[in-house]
Amino acid sequence: MKKFSTYLPSLIISVILVFMIIGSSLTAIININVTAEKSTVLMKENNISSLVHSELEKYFNDQYNTTGVPSQTYMDAIDENYLNSVINLYTESLFTSLKSGNPTTVEIPKNQNLESNIEEFFSNYADNFGYEKDETYKKKLKETTDSAYQIIENYCDIYKYSSLQNHGVLTKISKVYSHMNTITVVCFTVSLFLILILLLINRRSLSVCLYWTGISSLIAGILGTLPSIYLLSSKYFDAFIIKQPQVFKSFTGAMYGLTKAFMSVHIAVLLIGICFIVVYAVVNKMLKKSK
Repeated sequence: MKKFSTYLPSLIISVILVFMIIGSSLTAIININVTAEKSTVLMKENNISSLVHSELEKYFNDQYNTTGVPSQTYMDAIDENYLNSVINLYTESLFTSLKSGNPTTVEIPKNQNLESNIEEFFSNYADNFGYEKDETYKKKLKETTDSAYQIIENYCDIYKYSSLQNHGVLTKISKVYSHMNTITVVCFTVSLFLILILLLINRRSLSVCLYWTGISSLIAGILGTLPSIYLLSSKYFDAFIIKQPQVFKSFTGAMYGLTKAFMSVHIAVLLIGICFIVVYAVVNKMLKKSK
């Protein structure tokens, strides 16, 4: 191991292997956790639909003085199951677009109770104040109904799919996300190839490969674990300023989940590295005794 002809190449390969191990774990974690299915589970765990319901109720209450439409007209027809269906639709559309690179048009399901409530309110209002139900009446009714659906969409679009799509950000992200499986395979393949190179360089003493692989795993584990501990212990993502509680909760929940997964994987990598180094030390000691 002390020979310069093998030491320097092994050191260089070991340093590269550190970053390939981190890259492999990161891409694998993204592949496993950044999916529509995982996002749906996360939304249920964080009661996102309940948050959206509360925020909608607050919004319609605040708008009463402007629109004259009581909050109950909307909220009596909007339950968490309906909101869940809209949230899931936006989430599925987001990941479909990320995979395909093509934008999709989101059409939320109609809520007949909501439309009936708004129509009943307008009808009663017109009857009580003697307004004629003419084209102006119908136009105002349609505008109010369309506005209600638009507001629901805005609050249920927790990952801001529409904004990402309108600003062209989604297309840029999809160029990477749609090839994430390939990137993961490449990272793992390169990592294995580097280990094979280490074996070839140290073919006269194969146990030395355990040392270099262990050192790379140990360093990669430390580099992945320490920043994760800091992010989690300091609640780093809580410092982000996001006005809508459901968006904030979704974002921070996703980021903390990814950070925990990243930390767990790198703790495992760190332990594997320690095991490799211990095995190398034991084997090396046995070889010296046999001589």
